[in-house]
Amino acid sequence: MHRAAVCLILLASLLPLSGSGSAAELNIEDFRFDGPLGSEGARIEKLDASHFRVTLSHAPTHPDWANNCQFEIVRHAKGSPLRLDVKFDHPKPQFAFDEYFHSWSYDGRQWQPIQWERRSNGKENRLLFPPFEQDRVLFGLQVPMSYEDAAEMLDAWAEHPHAALHDFGRSLEGRKLLRLEITDPESPHPREKRWVHYFANQHPGEHNSQWRMVGMIQWLLSDRGADCRRRSICHFILMMSPDAPSKGWYRVNRQGVDMNRSYRVEGADPQSQAHEAYLAQKDLEGLMASSAPVTDIWSMHTWGGMVDPILTPGPEIGALLGPKEQFREILSKQDPNRLIKPLQFSEDRGATTWSGGPGRQFKITAVLCEGAGAIFTKEQNVESGECLIRAIAEYYSGTRR
Repeated sequence: MHRAAVCLILLASLLPLSGSGSAAELNIEDFRFDGPLGSEGARIEKLDASHFRVTLSHAPTHPDWANNCQFEIVRHAKGSPLRLDVKFDHPKPQFAFDEYFHSWSYDGRQWQPIQWERRSNGKENRLLFPPFEQDRVLFGLQVPMSYEDAAEMLDAWAEHPHAALHDFGRSLEGRKLLRLEITDPESPHPREKRWVHYFANQHPGEHNSQWRMVGMIQWLLSDRGADCRRRSICHFILMMSPDAPSKGWYRVNRQGVDMNRSYRVEGADPQSQAHEAYLAQKDLEGLMASSAPVTDIWSMHTWGGMVDPILTPGPEIGALLGPKEQFREILSKQDPNRLIKPLQFSEDRGATTWSGGPGRQFKITAVLCEGAGAIFTKEQNVESGECLIRAIAEYYSGTRR
Protein backbone atom coordinates (compact mmCIF):
# COMPACT_ATOMS: atom_id res chain seq x y z
CA MET A 1 0.00 0.00 0.00
CA HIS A 2 1.21 3.47 -0.81
CA ARG A 3 2.81 5.25 2.17
CA ALA A 4 0.42 8.25 1.80
CA ALA A 5 -2.62 5.98 1.96
CA VAL A 6 -1.31 4.31 5.11
CA CYS A 7 -0.88 7.74 6.73
CA LEU A 8 -4.44 8.70 5.81
CA ILE A 9 -5.79 5.49 7.34
CA LEU A 10 -3.84 6.04 10.57
CA LEU A 11 -5.02 9.64 10.75
CA ALA A 12 -8.63 8.60 10.26
CA SER A 13 -8.31 6.08 13.09
CA LEU A 14 -7.41 8.88 15.46
CA LEU A 15 -10.45 11.01 14.58
CA PRO A 16 -13.81 10.54 16.40
CA LEU A 17 -16.44 8.56 14.57
CA SER A 18 -19.17 10.59 12.88
CA GLY A 19 -21.93 11.48 15.37
CA SER A 20 -19.90 10.50 18.47
CA GLY A 21 -18.73 14.04 19.37
CA SER A 22 -17.60 14.84 22.90
CA ALA A 23 -19.80 16.64 25.43
CA ALA A 24 -19.99 20.41 25.10
CA GLU A 25 -17.92 22.38 27.58
CA LEU A 26 -19.66 24.19 30.42
CA ASN A 27 -19.68 27.96 29.88
CA ILE A 28 -20.94 31.16 31.52
CA GLU A 29 -24.10 31.28 29.42
CA ASP A 30 -25.11 27.86 30.79
CA PHE A 31 -25.71 29.35 34.26
CA ARG A 32 -29.00 31.03 35.18
CA PHE A 33 -29.26 33.25 38.28
CA ASP A 34 -32.79 34.59 37.66
CA GLY A 35 -34.86 31.41 37.91
CA PRO A 36 -37.14 30.20 40.72
CA LEU A 37 -33.95 29.66 42.74
CA GLY A 38 -31.82 32.68 41.97
CA SER A 39 -29.32 35.21 43.24
CA GLU A 40 -30.09 38.80 42.29
CA GLY A 41 -27.09 40.71 40.95
CA ALA A 42 -24.69 37.74 40.94
CA ARG A 43 -21.81 37.86 38.43
CA ILE A 44 -20.02 34.83 37.03
CA GLU A 45 -16.68 34.46 35.27
CA LYS A 46 -14.91 31.43 33.82
CA LEU A 47 -11.41 30.81 35.16
CA ASP A 48 -10.65 27.49 33.47
CA ALA A 49 -12.41 24.37 32.21
CA SER A 50 -15.15 23.54 34.76
CA HIS A 51 -13.77 26.28 37.03
CA PHE A 52 -15.89 29.38 37.67
CA ARG A 53 -16.08 32.26 40.10
CA VAL A 54 -19.37 33.76 41.31
CA THR A 55 -19.38 37.18 42.94
CA LEU A 56 -22.51 37.70 45.01
CA SER A 57 -24.51 40.89 45.28
CA HIS A 58 -26.40 42.04 48.36
CA ALA A 59 -29.90 42.31 49.82
CA PRO A 60 -31.95 45.47 49.21
CA THR A 61 -30.79 48.34 51.51
CA HIS A 62 -28.19 46.05 53.14
CA PRO A 63 -24.83 46.23 51.33
CA ASP A 64 -23.26 43.99 53.99
CA TRP A 65 -25.85 41.18 53.65
CA ALA A 66 -24.86 38.80 50.87
CA ASN A 67 -27.55 37.23 48.73
CA ASN A 68 -27.63 33.45 48.79
CA CYS A 69 -25.68 31.62 46.12
CA GLN A 70 -28.42 29.94 44.07
CA PHE A 71 -28.61 29.12 40.36
CA GLU A 72 -29.57 26.64 37.68
CA ILE A 73 -27.20 25.09 35.17
CA VAL A 74 -29.52 24.78 32.19
CA ARG A 75 -27.28 22.64 29.94
CA HIS A 76 -23.82 21.10 29.44
CA ALA A 77 -23.29 20.06 33.07
CA LYS A 78 -22.91 16.35 32.32
CA GLY A 79 -19.37 15.11 32.89
CA SER A 80 -18.24 18.36 34.48
CA PRO A 81 -16.42 18.16 37.86
CA LEU A 82 -17.42 21.73 38.69
CA ARG A 83 -15.13 23.84 40.86
CA LEU A 84 -16.96 26.94 42.06
CA ASP A 85 -15.25 29.83 43.84
CA VAL A 86 -17.73 32.17 45.54
CA LYS A 87 -16.93 35.61 46.89
CA PHE A 88 -18.68 38.60 48.44
CA ASP A 89 -16.98 41.97 48.19
CA HIS A 90 -17.67 43.67 51.50
CA PRO A 91 -15.06 44.36 54.19
CA LYS A 92 -17.32 43.29 57.08
CA PRO A 93 -20.19 41.02 55.99
CA GLN A 94 -23.05 40.93 58.49
CA PHE A 95 -24.02 37.35 57.60
CA ALA A 96 -21.67 34.77 56.07
CA PHE A 97 -23.02 33.38 52.78
CA ASP A 98 -21.23 30.10 53.60
CA GLU A 99 -22.52 29.66 57.15
CA TYR A 100 -24.70 26.72 56.09
CA PHE A 101 -24.42 23.80 53.72
CA HIS A 102 -25.94 23.98 50.23
CA SER A 103 -27.56 21.31 48.04
CA TRP A 104 -27.75 20.39 44.39
CA SER A 105 -30.31 18.41 42.40
CA TYR A 106 -31.11 17.22 38.91
CA ASP A 107 -34.89 17.38 39.30
CA GLY A 108 -35.64 19.72 42.24
CA ARG A 109 -36.98 16.77 44.23
CA GLN A 110 -33.97 14.70 45.27
CA TRP A 111 -31.27 16.88 46.81
CA GLN A 112 -27.62 16.12 47.55
CA PRO A 113 -25.90 18.17 50.30
CA ILE A 114 -22.54 19.75 49.59
CA GLN A 115 -20.24 21.37 52.13
CA TRP A 116 -17.95 24.34 51.72
CA GLU A 117 -14.26 23.57 51.45
CA ARG A 118 -13.34 25.42 54.64
CA ARG A 119 -14.62 27.76 57.33
CA SER A 120 -14.30 31.37 56.23
CA ASN A 121 -15.17 34.93 57.12
CA GLY A 122 -18.02 35.12 54.62
CA LYS A 123 -15.86 36.76 51.95
CA GLU A 124 -14.63 33.87 49.81
CA ASN A 125 -14.96 30.09 49.75
CA ARG A 126 -15.03 27.14 47.38
CA LEU A 127 -17.24 24.19 46.43
CA LEU A 128 -16.01 21.06 44.65
CA PHE A 129 -18.75 19.04 42.94
CA PRO A 130 -18.55 15.44 41.72
CA PRO A 131 -18.80 14.98 37.94
CA PHE A 132 -22.45 15.51 37.06
CA GLU A 133 -24.40 12.72 35.38
CA GLN A 134 -27.02 14.98 33.80
CA ASP A 135 -26.91 18.26 31.92
CA ARG A 136 -29.33 20.23 34.13
CA VAL A 137 -28.45 21.02 37.76
CA LEU A 138 -30.23 23.10 40.41
CA PHE A 139 -28.31 24.59 43.32
CA GLY A 140 -29.33 26.47 46.46
CA LEU A 141 -29.02 27.14 50.18
CA GLN A 142 -29.70 24.39 52.75
CA VAL A 143 -32.41 22.18 51.16
CA PRO A 144 -33.85 24.83 48.83
CA MET A 145 -37.54 25.55 48.34
CA SER A 146 -38.72 27.90 45.61
CA TYR A 147 -42.01 29.76 45.72
CA GLU A 148 -43.19 27.55 42.87
CA ASP A 149 -42.37 24.44 44.93
CA ALA A 150 -44.36 25.81 47.87
CA ALA A 151 -47.33 26.82 45.72
CA GLU A 152 -47.45 23.39 44.06
CA MET A 153 -47.48 21.59 47.42
CA LEU A 154 -50.07 23.96 48.90
CA ASP A 155 -52.40 23.43 45.94
CA ALA A 156 -52.06 19.65 46.31
CA TRP A 157 -52.72 19.73 50.07
CA ALA A 158 -55.76 21.95 49.52
CA GLU A 159 -57.39 19.05 47.65
CA HIS A 160 -57.73 17.23 50.99
CA PRO A 161 -61.26 17.62 52.43
CA HIS A 162 -59.80 18.74 55.76
CA ALA A 163 -57.59 21.48 54.27
CA ALA A 164 -58.36 24.97 53.02
CA LEU A 165 -56.08 27.51 51.37
CA HIS A 166 -56.54 31.17 52.36
CA ASP A 167 -55.18 33.95 50.13
CA PHE A 168 -54.50 36.97 52.35
CA GLY A 169 -52.87 39.29 49.83
CA ARG A 170 -50.07 39.77 47.33
CA SER A 171 -46.36 40.30 47.78
CA LEU A 172 -44.72 43.43 46.39
CA GLU A 173 -43.92 41.46 43.22
CA GLY A 174 -47.45 40.07 42.94
CA ARG A 175 -47.06 36.57 44.37
CA LYS A 176 -49.84 35.09 46.48
CA LEU A 177 -49.54 35.17 50.26
CA LEU A 178 -51.05 31.88 51.36
CA ARG A 179 -52.11 30.35 54.67
CA LEU A 180 -53.05 26.67 54.81
CA GLU A 181 -55.68 25.73 57.40
CA ILE A 182 -56.05 22.11 58.47
CA THR A 183 -59.00 20.90 60.57
CA ASP A 184 -61.86 18.42 60.31
CA PRO A 185 -65.02 20.31 59.28
CA GLU A 186 -67.13 17.36 60.44
CA SER A 187 -65.56 17.23 63.92
CA PRO A 188 -67.99 16.83 66.84
CA HIS A 189 -66.02 19.54 68.67
CA PRO A 190 -67.10 23.14 67.93
CA ARG A 191 -64.38 25.35 66.45
CA GLU A 192 -64.28 27.50 69.58
CA LYS A 193 -63.37 24.40 71.63
CA ARG A 194 -60.46 23.28 69.45
CA TRP A 195 -56.81 24.06 70.10
CA VAL A 196 -55.48 26.44 67.45
CA HIS A 197 -51.81 26.18 66.41
CA TYR A 198 -50.14 28.70 64.09
CA PHE A 199 -46.81 28.08 62.27
CA ALA A 200 -45.02 30.56 60.01
CA ASN A 201 -41.61 31.09 58.40
CA GLN A 202 -40.36 34.69 58.38
CA HIS A 203 -36.76 34.45 57.08
CA PRO A 204 -37.22 33.22 53.50
CA GLY A 205 -33.73 31.77 53.09
CA GLU A 206 -34.09 29.46 56.09
CA HIS A 207 -35.39 26.64 53.95
CA ASN A 208 -34.86 23.79 56.40
CA SER A 209 -37.56 25.30 58.62
CA GLN A 210 -39.94 25.25 55.64
CA TRP A 211 -39.35 21.52 55.12
CA ARG A 212 -39.94 21.07 58.86
CA MET A 213 -43.44 22.47 58.32
CA VAL A 214 -43.91 20.17 55.33
CA GLY A 215 -43.38 17.24 57.70
CA MET A 216 -45.99 18.62 60.08
CA ILE A 217 -48.52 19.10 57.29
CA GLN A 218 -47.99 15.66 55.78
CA TRP A 219 -48.51 14.00 59.17
CA LEU A 220 -51.62 16.05 59.91
CA LEU A 221 -53.22 15.13 56.59
CA SER A 222 -52.42 11.43 56.99
CA ASP A 223 -54.57 8.89 58.81
CA ARG A 224 -52.33 9.30 61.85
CA GLY A 225 -53.35 12.95 62.16
CA ALA A 226 -57.11 12.32 62.08
CA ASP A 227 -57.64 12.71 65.83
CA CYS A 228 -55.55 15.89 65.91
CA ARG A 229 -57.61 17.30 63.03
CA ARG A 230 -60.79 16.71 65.03
CA ARG A 231 -59.47 18.44 68.16
CA SER A 232 -57.44 21.27 66.66
CA ILE A 233 -57.07 23.84 63.90
CA CYS A 234 -53.59 24.27 62.43
CA HIS A 235 -52.49 27.24 60.32
CA PHE A 236 -49.32 27.26 58.19
CA ILE A 237 -47.54 30.05 56.30
CA LEU A 238 -44.67 28.39 54.42
CA MET A 239 -43.24 31.67 53.11
CA MET A 240 -43.97 35.12 54.50
CA SER A 241 -41.61 36.62 51.87
CA PRO A 242 -42.38 34.67 48.67
CA ASP A 243 -40.42 37.01 46.38
CA ALA A 244 -37.15 36.07 48.08
CA PRO A 245 -36.16 32.59 46.77
CA SER A 246 -35.78 33.82 43.18
CA LYS A 247 -33.58 36.68 44.40
CA GLY A 248 -31.51 34.85 47.03
CA TRP A 249 -32.58 37.19 49.84
CA TYR A 250 -31.88 35.44 53.13
CA ARG A 251 -33.92 37.51 55.63
CA VAL A 252 -35.75 40.30 53.81
CA ASN A 253 -38.47 41.33 51.39
CA ARG A 254 -38.19 43.71 48.42
CA GLN A 255 -38.11 46.68 50.84
CA GLY A 256 -35.02 45.24 52.52
CA VAL A 257 -36.82 44.77 55.84
CA ASP A 258 -35.85 41.86 58.08
CA MET A 259 -39.10 39.91 58.12
CA ASN A 260 -38.59 38.73 61.70
CA ARG A 261 -38.08 42.29 62.94
CA SER A 262 -41.36 43.52 61.56
CA TYR A 263 -44.06 42.68 64.08
CA ARG A 264 -45.99 45.51 65.76
CA VAL A 265 -47.45 44.83 69.22
CA GLU A 266 -49.63 47.96 68.92
CA GLY A 267 -51.37 46.44 65.90
CA ALA A 268 -50.71 45.90 62.20
CA ASP A 269 -49.76 49.11 60.39
CA PRO A 270 -48.92 49.37 56.67
CA GLN A 271 -46.74 52.42 57.18
CA SER A 272 -44.35 50.97 59.75
CA GLN A 273 -44.09 47.31 58.75
CA ALA A 274 -42.72 45.35 55.84
CA HIS A 275 -45.52 44.96 53.31
CA GLU A 276 -45.90 41.18 53.59
CA ALA A 277 -45.42 41.16 57.38
CA TYR A 278 -48.19 43.73 57.71
CA LEU A 279 -50.58 41.57 55.68
CA ALA A 280 -49.65 38.48 57.71
CA GLN A 281 -50.16 40.27 61.03
CA LYS A 282 -53.48 41.69 59.83
CA ASP A 283 -54.53 38.14 58.90
CA LEU A 284 -53.40 36.86 62.32
CA GLU A 285 -55.39 39.60 64.04
CA GLY A 286 -58.44 38.43 62.11
CA LEU A 287 -57.93 34.92 63.47
CA MET A 288 -57.53 36.28 67.01
CA ALA A 289 -60.85 38.12 66.67
CA SER A 290 -62.64 35.00 65.42
CA SER A 291 -64.45 32.30 67.40
CA ALA A 292 -61.28 30.17 67.23
CA PRO A 293 -58.34 32.39 68.29
CA VAL A 294 -54.80 31.08 68.13
CA THR A 295 -53.60 29.20 71.22
CA ASP A 296 -49.89 29.05 70.36
CA ILE A 297 -47.74 30.59 67.63
CA TRP A 298 -44.54 29.04 66.29
CA SER A 299 -41.95 31.20 64.51
CA MET A 300 -40.04 28.76 62.30
CA HIS A 301 -36.34 29.40 61.63
CA THR A 302 -32.97 27.77 60.95
CA TRP A 303 -29.69 28.19 62.79
CA GLY A 304 -26.81 25.83 63.58
CA GLY A 305 -27.22 22.40 65.15
CA MET A 306 -30.36 20.36 65.59
CA VAL A 307 -33.91 21.76 65.75
CA ASP A 308 -33.99 24.09 68.76
CA PRO A 309 -37.47 25.06 70.13
CA ILE A 310 -37.67 27.78 72.80
CA LEU A 311 -41.07 28.23 74.43
CA THR A 312 -42.55 31.26 76.18
CA PRO A 313 -45.57 29.78 78.03
CA GLY A 314 -49.07 31.15 77.66
CA PRO A 315 -52.03 30.72 80.04
CA GLU A 316 -52.91 27.14 79.01
CA ILE A 317 -49.45 25.79 79.93
CA GLY A 318 -49.62 24.25 83.42
CA ALA A 319 -53.24 25.29 83.88
CA LEU A 320 -55.44 23.57 81.29
CA LEU A 321 -52.54 21.33 80.33
CA GLY A 322 -49.66 19.63 82.13
CA PRO A 323 -46.57 21.58 83.25
CA LYS A 324 -44.17 22.82 80.60
CA GLU A 325 -41.67 20.14 81.62
CA GLN A 326 -44.20 17.53 80.55
CA PHE A 327 -44.19 19.04 77.06
CA ARG A 328 -40.40 18.64 77.00
CA GLU A 329 -40.67 14.98 78.03
CA ILE A 330 -43.29 14.27 75.36
CA LEU A 331 -41.19 15.91 72.66
CA SER A 332 -38.15 13.86 73.65
CA LYS A 333 -40.22 10.68 73.49
CA GLN A 334 -41.54 11.55 70.02
CA ASP A 335 -38.02 12.15 68.67
CA PRO A 336 -36.25 8.74 68.59
CA ASN A 337 -33.51 9.89 66.19
CA ARG A 338 -32.64 12.94 68.30
CA LEU A 339 -33.22 15.56 65.63
CA ILE A 340 -34.57 18.05 68.19
CA LYS A 341 -32.86 19.57 71.21
CA PRO A 342 -34.67 19.39 74.58
CA LEU A 343 -37.39 22.04 74.77
CA GLN A 344 -36.11 25.26 76.36
CA PHE A 345 -38.11 27.95 78.13
CA SER A 346 -37.88 31.73 77.93
CA GLU A 347 -39.73 34.69 79.37
CA ASP A 348 -39.70 36.91 76.27
CA ARG A 349 -38.26 37.05 72.75
CA GLY A 350 -38.68 40.76 71.83
CA ALA A 351 -41.59 42.90 70.74
CA THR A 352 -40.74 43.16 67.03
CA THR A 353 -40.11 39.44 66.43
CA TRP A 354 -42.77 36.94 65.40
CA SER A 355 -41.75 34.75 68.32
CA GLY A 356 -42.23 37.55 70.86
CA GLY A 357 -44.63 40.13 69.45
CA PRO A 358 -47.79 37.97 69.23
CA GLY A 359 -47.15 36.64 72.73
CA ARG A 360 -47.08 40.19 74.07
CA GLN A 361 -50.02 41.42 72.01
CA PHE A 362 -52.38 38.53 72.67
CA LYS A 363 -50.90 36.89 75.80
CA ILE A 364 -50.57 33.52 74.07
CA THR A 365 -47.89 30.83 74.01
CA ALA A 366 -45.06 31.74 71.62
CA VAL A 367 -42.31 29.44 70.38
CA LEU A 368 -39.10 30.37 68.59
CA CYS A 369 -38.33 27.15 66.70
CA GLU A 370 -34.75 27.46 65.49
CA GLY A 371 -31.99 25.05 64.50
CA ALA A 372 -31.66 22.31 61.85
CA GLY A 373 -28.60 23.85 60.19
CA ALA A 374 -26.89 20.52 60.91
CA ILE A 375 -29.68 18.48 59.30
CA PHE A 376 -28.49 17.98 55.75
CA THR A 377 -31.36 16.16 54.00
CA LYS A 378 -34.93 16.96 53.11
CA GLU A 379 -36.04 13.64 54.58
CA GLN A 380 -34.65 14.36 58.04
CA ASN A 381 -36.04 17.90 58.07
CA VAL A 382 -39.45 16.47 57.22
CA GLU A 383 -39.02 13.87 59.97
CA SER A 384 -38.22 16.57 62.54
CA GLY A 385 -41.52 18.25 61.69
CA GLU A 386 -43.41 15.01 62.16
CA CYS A 387 -41.83 14.65 65.60
CA LEU A 388 -42.88 18.17 66.57
CA ILE A 389 -46.50 17.86 65.46
CA ARG A 390 -46.87 14.45 67.14
CA ALA A 391 -45.63 16.00 70.40
CA ILE A 392 -47.97 18.97 70.03
CA ALA A 393 -50.91 16.65 69.39
CA GLU A 394 -50.08 14.59 72.48
CA TYR A 395 -49.41 17.49 74.83
CA TYR A 396 -52.45 19.51 73.71
CA SER A 397 -54.75 16.69 74.76
CA GLY A 398 -58.53 16.78 74.59
CA THR A 399 -59.95 20.19 73.73
CA ARG A 400 -60.13 23.67 75.21
CA ARG A 401 -62.12 23.67 78.39
